[in-house]
Amino acid sequence: MSIIVAPTNWPKHKALCKAFKAVETKDANNLLAPYMFIDDDDETYVATDIDQVNKCIGAVIQTEMRALERELLRSLRMEERNLIGWEPHCLACGRSDAIFRIEASLRKRKPLSPGLKPCPDCLFTSYCCEEHWDAVKEKHKREPCRDGRDNLSQCDMNKLYLEDIRFAMVMSGANEGTFKWAPERTLRTWKSLRGIGWSDYSDDIEQDFGGLPGVSALLPNLARAATDGLSMPMTILWALENLNNDDSWTKKDTLNIHILGPAEKEILNANVFEEILHRLPLVKNLTLTLVGPELAGITGQKQTSNVMKTCPACTRSGRKRTFIYYPTTYHQYVSESGTNFVNPDLAVAFNSGCSQEYTDLWKESLVVLIKHRIPAVFTAFNQEEAEAEANIFRDVGATLHPQLGPRANPWGSCLAIPEPNKVTGFYAVNGWLAGGFR
Repeated sequence: MSIIVAPTNWPKHKALCKAFKAVETKDANNLLAPYMFIDDDDETYVATDIDQVNKCIGAVIQTEMRALERELLRSLRMEERNLIGWEPHCLACGRSDAIFRIEASLRKRKPLSPGLKPCPDCLFTSYCCEEHWDAVKEKHKREPCRDGRDNLSQCDMNKLYLEDIRFAMVMSGANEGTFKWAPERTLRTWKSLRGIGWSDYSDDIEQDFGGLPGVSALLPNLARAATDGLSMPMTILWALENLNNDDSWTKKDTLNIHILGPAEKEILNANVFEEILHRLPLVKNLTLTLVGPELAGITGQKQTSNVMKTCPACTRSGRKRTFIYYPTTYHQYVSESGTNFVNPDLAVAFNSGCSQEYTDLWKESLVVLIKHRIPAVFTAFNQEEAEAEANIFRDVGATLHPQLGPRANPWGSCLAIPEPNKVTGFYAVNGWLAGGFR
């Protein structure tokens, strides 16, 4: 609930900073109220139910946002909303430094801590006092994290997160920008994705980067970073394999994929979609039609198309990859296409957020998907979003494929990011499959 800004930015942030200060004073009781329901011990204030702690923090954030909008007399902008909730919270009691400050000002109880401290190992998770740290540190350091992978603890997942940030900064500093990679090798035949995972790329990573001086130590970082972009084509292939009764789709001359609600990530990672051609050697044409209102600010207001450059092997074999852009909603696109509309082989929405934003518009598009019996799959950042979206799909009549959600995505990004507004939890790009249906 506190913001540090450079003096030169003060005119821009002045109103927001004053609003934060006013909220701490006027809404103190409302901000403290949720904590009354998670303190298991009136003496130690240690909460044993982490889910309750996370819900409590979420409730406090929502209260704060509403109060800030009241003070500002307007809705919060996206960058302002993103400021809220990222401050550290004690893993044992869920309190932040701001909450301790509010408690002290109201003199309801003696503050437990003069300031939060980070875990000495991961330097990320926080605690407010030694008593609270003693109550949670073994679980933090030893027990497998529910949202993690490979049975890693929250502490070890935090370390990987910080490693990945450092790697991204190194790549950015080397003028490489965000790391994007897909192997140029082409498989001789389609290879089922059942029973394999990201380790299947180990040989490709080694072949492309293993011989570079000084890079061998970074191979694990490279492998994790590569999954962030590759999760899109691999999720498409995984959905196609599960939504089709045989492998005839792998032998089509042209594969048509519709991408719903795309943003910059799909465009900036356009090259990684060639992995679909590399895994389907019999497919000669891959057409990706991107349909979504946000494209208007990226590609312009009109329909455009672009035949993308392919790798030398694809070029020699006559394989083509085409991107087509429609800056409109999917149901509008289908309606405007009229009798020219042809069902794609798959419609996919990456991290759509359809349970949180533009819900009504997404429902209209979902109805169209179901009406036309279009094979579709939606991904989400985390379990909570996936389950909420799955309920929406069922409500509009979709029958969900059991392998396509709601469940963890075997081809989700390995770059796990700590959840904001919570003391535990991680999310990832395409980390969960919200639902697949046809």
